[in-house]
Amino acid sequence: MRIDLLEPAGNRRAGRGRRRRSQTFDVAVAQPRSRARGGRSTPRPKPVGRGKAGPRPRAVERPPRSLGGWRAFWLRLPGVLSLAGLMAALVYLSTDARFFVYEAQIVGVHHLDAGAIYSAAGMDEQHIFWIEPRQVAEAIAQMPGVKAVRVGCGLPARVTIEVEEREPVVLWRALTQNRDWWLDEEGVVLPYHGDVNSPATIFVVDSSPRSLQVGDRITPEGVVRSVQQLAAALPEVRVFFYDADRGLSFTRQTAAGQWPVYVGDSQDLQRKIQVVQALNDYLAAHGIQPRYVDVRWADHPVYGKPAQSEGGGN
Repeated sequence: MRIDLLEPAGNRRAGRGRRRRSQTFDVAVAQPRSRARGGRSTPRPKPVGRGKAGPRPRAVERPPRSLGGWRAFWLRLPGVLSLAGLMAALVYLSTDARFFVYEAQIVGVHHLDAGAIYSAAGMDEQHIFWIEPRQVAEAIAQMPGVKAVRVGCGLPARVTIEVEEREPVVLWRALTQNRDWWLDEEGVVLPYHGDVNSPATIFVVDSSPRSLQVGDRITPEGVVRSVQQLAAALPEVRVFFYDADRGLSFTRQTAAGQWPVYVGDSQDLQRKIQVVQALNDYLAAHGIQPRYVDVRWADHPVYGKPAQSEGGGN
């Protein structure tokens, strides 16, 4: 290969006429065979500049290796066994008779019938997994005489029903029906029947034109609690009366005689009780046997003198 080293044009002009040493030399370089034979050489790829992103080579996707038959079987075996065990457990839980309800433990029942409560629950012969405790409690709570219900379930088929009954506190005699009804403290008519000869029983004789049924609520509201409050303040009185016009009343009995005491409604009841006790002491101290005592207006209590006395009521 021969290479000529040329000077710039200016230098050549300046040195024109001066004999210079030849800057031409021969370099022996091994030539490729293709060129030596006269063939074309393979062109070199163009270098890519730093600022330009060239095409990236594609990654060759290799096909996944196929697992051997036995190796794949052993890898899938735990999943197959788990699925089979789950299906067997579901079949067992769905068909075994021990998971079906045929009875229940009923707690807190004194007046109501346990069999009636179990029937009202509506869960006989049902699978334990299909029983909704809240729905069972709501169904039992609709029964007369039931105040609150709590239901619990357990395996394999255990059901516990805890019932809070409405307790009878007053025996209410409806004269228009000629029948006695038990009432709880909220005035709810109960379906109970029992002994009424207990000395602790509080009676109310109702002369108002009303007809009661199980589950009804006595009006006015709070009348039963008022009777309880009067009975606690006057332990010698066990029978009270109710009239639609005069409200509550009772009979005061002494060695000299007896007379009615009109209390009225439940408003300002504690004050009325204090006035009744003060009047009792006053009448006993003065030997007065009135025809009646009226404390329906606690700030203006009155009593009626006997008919033979002059002056009428005071």
